[in-house]
Amino acid sequence: VLTPEQGPYDQELECAKQRVNGSLQVIPFSDLNIERLENDNIDIVISTGLPKEWYYTLRGMNTVTITLGEISKYYQVSDIVVDYLSSDPRHYFVGNEHSVCENPGFNFNEISDLICKLPWDSEYFGFNVAYLSCMHLTDNIFAKTSQFLRDKNIRLVEYLCNCHDQRSVSVAEKNDFNFTDIRIKFIRELRNEFAVNLPDNLSFGKAKSEHIEHLKDISRNLYSDSRYHFDVNFDKDMVRSFYQTWVKSAVHGQFDHECWCLFEGNAPIAFVTIRYATDDYATIGLVGTSSSHQGKGLGSIMLKLTLNHLRSNKIRFVTVVTQGRNYVAQNLYQGMGFKTKSVQLWYHKWY
Repeated sequence: VLTPEQGPYDQELECAKQRVNGSLQVIPFSDLNIERLENDNIDIVISTGLPKEWYYTLRGMNTVTITLGEISKYYQVSDIVVDYLSSDPRHYFVGNEHSVCENPGFNFNEISDLICKLPWDSEYFGFNVAYLSCMHLTDNIFAKTSQFLRDKNIRLVEYLCNCHDQRSVSVAEKNDFNFTDIRIKFIRELRNEFAVNLPDNLSFGKAKSEHIEHLKDISRNLYSDSRYHFDVNFDKDMVRSFYQTWVKSAVHGQFDHECWCLFEGNAPIAFVTIRYATDDYATIGLVGTSSSHQGKGLGSIMLKLTLNHLRSNKIRFVTVVTQGRNYVAQNLYQGMGFKTKSVQLWYHKWY
């Protein structure tokens, strides 16, 4: 919807028009009316801001609203707000990284699509899995995504909720989403190289195909704090295999891009998987140490060597995610200078 008022978000709306998948109707605000919305089956309205009475009208029609505008002004009335000018860390989709125009890596389509099927997860678990990509949950969003779930025969919906978003938490719990995990995201800027005392009998290098079986053996029982283990609907053997498949994929450069290891001889005893997001930003996927080598500080050595490697390859920022139940991992990352970037809540809903 094009509004007559000019403002700093107009160009954002113009860029969004170029990105949105599927059919898109451009409606001047003067032509916006209930009859047109109903006749044209418009179920999502994107704008730079509407009068409050229109938000209430659209809510009554179960029409989802996405507003590219000031979050403090529209958060209470719009289903989703994208505000590239805000720096409020309590909200999703704020800051210049969420500028539709300035950041090509910001996938606005995921927001406007509301929900997506997860092909890799669906194939692995043997049933259809979906993810609420809009990151917000309101009554309107729940109603609109329910049709997608029926059409795609979805058995599991995964939802990652901002812990500050009371509205989304309430809607999730009201609609029988089950809490499964706390997701803590840490970030560190790689300014200086770590000093590392690597024991003479150990070496550091990139994993190869010949190391996969050993890595799978290491990872077999490491991730008992994960949300998949916590959810009783998952077969535990399949969950163990899930992480083994993840490590294998990282060695082959799939999913994560690399797997780096500490070796004792030719045998890996600890590993870290890495995914490159941009030229100067990377994420750590899985971290693991063999059971026979735990408690010796090798996880810290492994992580320091990996961060030094990333720094030497011009990576400036690194993020890593762990579970709220995993105190050992939290202490490890905090002890190495990582700072908390966000805290989110994982919910699962089964059908």
